[in-house]
Amino acid sequence: MTSPHRFALALAACLAACGESSTDIMSARDAATQDLPSAPDVTDAGSAAPDATDAGSAAPDVSDAGTVPADAGEITLTTAEITASVTWQGVVRLPNELVFVRPPAVLTILPGTRVLGQASSALIVTRGARIVADGTRERPIVFGPVSEFTAGMTPRRGDWGGLVMLGSATINRSGGDAGAGENQIEGVDSTDARGRYGGNDDESDCGTLRYVRIDYAGKVLARDNELNSLTLGACGRRTTIDYVQTHRGEDDGVEVFGGTVDLRHVVITQSDDDGLDWDFGWRGRVQWLFVQAPSSSTESDPSGIEADNDRDANNATPRSLPVIYNATVVGPGATANTMPGVVLRRGTGVRMFNTIITGWGARAVDVRDAASAALAAGGDPELQVSSSLFHRNGSMGTTHFIDSSDNDGMFDEDAFFRNPARMNRVDLDPMLPAADNLTAPNITPPMGSPAATGAATPTDPFFDATATYVGAVAPGSTTTWMDGWTRFQ
Repeated sequence: MTSPHRFALALAACLAACGESSTDIMSARDAATQDLPSAPDVTDAGSAAPDATDAGSAAPDVSDAGTVPADAGEITLTTAEITASVTWQGVVRLPNELVFVRPPAVLTILPGTRVLGQASSALIVTRGARIVADGTRERPIVFGPVSEFTAGMTPRRGDWGGLVMLGSATINRSGGDAGAGENQIEGVDSTDARGRYGGNDDESDCGTLRYVRIDYAGKVLARDNELNSLTLGACGRRTTIDYVQTHRGEDDGVEVFGGTVDLRHVVITQSDDDGLDWDFGWRGRVQWLFVQAPSSSTESDPSGIEADNDRDANNATPRSLPVIYNATVVGPGATANTMPGVVLRRGTGVRMFNTIITGWGARAVDVRDAASAALAAGGDPELQVSSSLFHRNGSMGTTHFIDSSDNDGMFDEDAFFRNPARMNRVDLDPMLPAADNLTAPNITPPMGSPAATGAATPTDPFFDATATYVGAVAPGSTTTWMDGWTRFQ
């Protein structure tokens, strides 16, 4: 880590040579490999607040992400619209309002960059524009609030609004707020056409997020009108979401509104509401997902995964039907809680395999209505959780699928998910060392864990079929795909 004296001198030299710039055009990506002192008045999060350090033995991720090239400097955006392609590097401060990236602009963000928002800030990549935030394990890109990187301030959930990506893939809101096949994203005024998403191109590209962290984001504006840490509206299959973490968001960690976007290597930690949420016909694929609940929530109905099709037309098509392999969904554990692990409702389907669900006080899986329960029929149902492990769920720790007083047409969750055809294993300890530790979670099972066997083998080439284990992390691993770029404190 560079000393405060060194980076102050480096920045002073930069400002003397080229002046304090407010331009959005930054230097080329290869500059990101230079010696990297920090920008002024934005201190390393490890000294700013006690909860901003990385967990585990990896290098401190916040200091890695916070260092920038000496010639990158710091910029403060003075406009709420980006209409021409730009590259950001260094420290970028957003104005205290929604910032829209408009087509045909491509916003490129280089490794190690920090994008800092305020209470009313959010970055919205509109339909037809793209974001390319392509970090590295050693130099992740961090979206966070000013409070996270300012000495003497303690960051909190909702300190800024979050990141929104909108595309033109199909959704099922034919009667949506914006017209046939379209909808208006939550968090943007209903009369503002920049908030529209949806179309007919399931291969469309909203951009790339790779080795990206989104910290302390989200905003509950009104009931059913929220900004999440990461919102994906109608993004298509050419969109890349890989090695992305959302941490301590005020609402959901990741919410997907329709489309076909795929997710890989996603970490969602301590969101106040749901971890992963989907609606309106999402048909993406997911591999390697870790969801960890907070110890408590201010929301009325938080869960690890909350899944919907269309709340107004439960059987609208295209139907929500993601396919998920290798997930670990962790509840508060020993802390008394009434949270369910996975809620399936409003006509959603899902095919979920090789998943560990543990630590949820209400139940592991709850099918909440008849429209979703109807999808459990047949030999290869559109609603299933199979080849998975269930441990420490329910009020007694063993009531994983107890039915609730919902309108599911008398669907018997316990009988369905325990059916040998599902190949699930119940009350079998996956031996996760510290799954519900909020500051240093460890979800790597030992080689002798039941998670080392019993996995289903995917046939879709999108999935890595060599991941022959249950859960998000290979048993016995000495290092994992989460090391070096995530944060938990």
